Amino acid sequence: MGDATDLADRWHEMLFGVRRSIRYHQRRRAFFDRLDQLSNMLSVIFGSAAIYGILEDDYKALAIGASALVTVLASINLVVGSALRARAHSDFARQYVDLEKRMLGQPDEQTLQQVSESRLSIEAEEPPVLHVLNAICHNEMMRAMGYKREELAEIGCAQRLFAQLFDFREHTIH
Repeated sequence: MGDATDLADRWHEMLFGVRRSIRYHQRRRAFFDRLDQLSNMLSVIFGSAAIYGILEDDYKALAIGASALVTVLASINLVVGSALRARAHSDFARQYVDLEKRMLGQPDEQTLQQVSESRLSIEAEEPPVLHVLNAICHNEMMRAMGYKREELAEIGCAQRLFAQLFDFREHTIH
């Protein structure tokens, strides 16, 4: 009986972790997609303003400023590689969904071992994890599974605000 309980607990922990990883990568993909779309939208707007400024003699300063903004936005988007990062996170989410599919049946030791190995292979390819964002996803999973509010990690407003950019005071999360 103890082995079955141990297997069930390890199965639950693995499934929870896989589902949390899916949420994490979906959030990262959505962030980078929005960043790419915002950058493209602003580039079009300021590019149009630059063209207008070139056509009108009194708006040369507008043309120069708008052209500079387009250059800065395009450079940032190029360096960050938001479209490529969005696709990478989409691929990671898909790989984790494949792991979750493998766990839909009854818990067994062999499947758990195979899923563990596959998960480690995926994690080896992932970029560094943003721990605050990971904790946010952890809390979402716990709420979805009916855990009590007292069991959730406390995450501050500033931490939530910067979660997609960098870890802010991640050491305060317990």
